[in-house]
Amino acid sequence: MSRLSRFLALLAVLSLGLAAAPAVALASPDAKVDQQIRPCFGLLLDPNLSKGCRTAYRPKVRPCPRGSISVRGRCQSAQPVVRRDIDCDYAYPGQVSDTLSRLYDGDVLTLTSTEGGACVETLNITQSVTIVVRDYTPSRGRPILVAPAGQPCIRIAPGVGYVVLEGLGIDALRAGKASCITGRATELALKGVTVRYDGEGSALDVEDSRIELQDSAFIGRTRQPVVKATGEIMASNVEIAATAIGGAFETSGDSRLRDIRIVRLGDWTGSARTRNSAGFVIAGMNRQQLVKIEGLYVDGFSRGIYVGGGDETTLLNPVVRDSDWAVVLENANLQIRGGDLEAIDVGIYAASGIVFASNNRIHRVMRSGIYADAGGQVRSVDNRVFARPGGCEALVKGHFNGELTCRPWYEAPEVFRTPRDQARLDFDSYWPAPNILPASATSAPPQLSQDALAGGSQSGGAPK
Repeated sequence: MSRLSRFLALLAVLSLGLAAAPAVALASPDAKVDQQIRPCFGLLLDPNLSKGCRTAYRPKVRPCPRGSISVRGRCQSAQPVVRRDIDCDYAYPGQVSDTLSRLYDGDVLTLTSTEGGACVETLNITQSVTIVVRDYTPSRGRPILVAPAGQPCIRIAPGVGYVVLEGLGIDALRAGKASCITGRATELALKGVTVRYDGEGSALDVEDSRIELQDSAFIGRTRQPVVKATGEIMASNVEIAATAIGGAFETSGDSRLRDIRIVRLGDWTGSARTRNSAGFVIAGMNRQQLVKIEGLYVDGFSRGIYVGGGDETTLLNPVVRDSDWAVVLENANLQIRGGDLEAIDVGIYAASGIVFASNNRIHRVMRSGIYADAGGQVRSVDNRVFARPGGCEALVKGHFNGELTCRPWYEAPEVFRTPRDQARLDFDSYWPAPNILPASATSAPPQLSQDALAGGSQSGGAPK
């Protein structure tokens, strides 16, 4: 075909299109929409069918796991984010326990109190957790955790792996019959914790557990032991202030206690409760364990140290002040070395069992330095015993039939036995020193008067 013929054919096609244009313009709106979207048919089958539809290839996105949602292309938990720090100045009641229930096992929770506020609630711990503080130091009248009236401070569920409390100041001043920290069959560690308790229970009552106490203090006004624990116990630099019984421990494994200071408060001085008081009690042990206690300081209790049952207990450098009976032994083996014991009645009393005493200094006694009943045995060497001025003319020692050589120095109920008794602080005014010093550094024995030295010294105990 010639060029002329092709040109004429093109003109004919253009003329036919121009003639048909008005017809299209007069067509229905449905026809116009159909003409516009027709190139995009098939997008559901193939998004890249037409570039004019402005589509691009998108890879197939996998769905998020159950319990999570997609946020900006990433799967995130559908649950709200749990904050791991709580400001007790603004915390609502129950917020700490609510947060603990949503933490992971072994997580860390931080408490803060910049304006002196406290979280008022009972903490229910059902899984392993570490609770620490930030911008807070325990002080009198400024706790960070307060127990509601008649409720415990912290309740640990049986079988929890471990609980660590560090730096907390805890108050339970209307506890009633509830103890402050309770738990069973767990591992509990307290570091730098101060507990003030007023009730009919104990500040710490934990059973069948592994317990670690370090740089902590317990202040209690109760007839029960302020600290009561059974299990394997490791303690270092701990202070206990009590009105009746300081600490009662029942060990089920080898335990070590170092630099424990127990002081009696003056709330019930002069009452029958003072006569029945005991500073440090360790009893109920089996015959398959060893307990080592070093640097124990006990001040103001009728029975300073009581040991009952167990394979072997060792007391290294104990200090007992202002007691009726400094050390009492029943049905156990006890080694006591380097002690400084102040007692009115008896320094070391063995009701049953065997006591090995060496290099001890027993002074101000009225009845006996070392005394053994028919069921007790004494092995002693290099012990110095000093009588109280105006007391017994001859101190009893060794094995004898239980007969006393002199009468007690008082016949009426006591009021204040010593000036130290009269100057004791009560529960409301007592607060431990900022740095709890070891007992050996804070309990230097007082100098004896010449009258006390004139009473003479002698080696106590049975012949070897």
